[in-house]
Amino acid sequence: MKKIILILIAILPVVLFSQTDSTDIYFRSIENVDIRNVCDISNIQIQKIFCKDKLLKGKVFNFIIKEFKNGKIVSTYNLDVSPKIEKIPMVVAGDTMIYVIDYTEKTGFGKNTDSITVSFVGKLTKKKFRMKIDFPGMSFIRNLKGNENYSLRPAASCSNFKVKVPVGSEYPIIAYTPPFDTGSGLNSYCLLGEENVLDWYKKFKVKHYYVIFIEIK
Repeated sequence: MKKIILILIAILPVVLFSQTDSTDIYFRSIENVDIRNVCDISNIQIQKIFCKDKLLKGKVFNFIIKEFKNGKIVSTYNLDVSPKIEKIPMVVAGDTMIYVIDYTEKTGFGKNTDSITVSFVGKLTKKKFRMKIDFPGMSFIRNLKGNENYSLRPAASCSNFKVKVPVGSEYPIIAYTPPFDTGSGLNSYCLLGEENVLDWYKKFKVKHYYVIFIEIK
């Protein structure tokens, strides 16, 4: 009996760790046809990701936007979201009050949350794609370069509506990219997702694109 207890004690931390080293993220689309039509004629693109995982308590979703030109990273923008608690003093009617912001509740998995949905919404005006990354409790806006051929889409294969994302390291989740020109008069976005995002120029000659990496921390 003692041997069994010792074995269970030794294995338990390993099991718990293996359950939190990755999680499943689902891609969600807009189901309302009327809203989809309005977005189409207004040059608005939307992508949503969803995750439900009780083992991610205390963690947040951070995103890093990387711009690629001719196969090289030419710019990086890090939202730098972290699982911190910020205390902001405020003076109200002569009294000092402390406003507490728990970033795990706003951008991840806090005490009262076990799921999160993040929306990526962008509108193209001329050659500027104004994109909003919308968390449940806050949002970020970033301007990207593009045109009517660029598509905001999952970085993975078109056939995958779920991806397994590691915890603690960067993983490509969303791309804003033109299609691959097959040379036969057809263009394909889906073929891009079959290859590593770092190789899109080498294998498909996509000269310019953006990749949004997720970092669970």
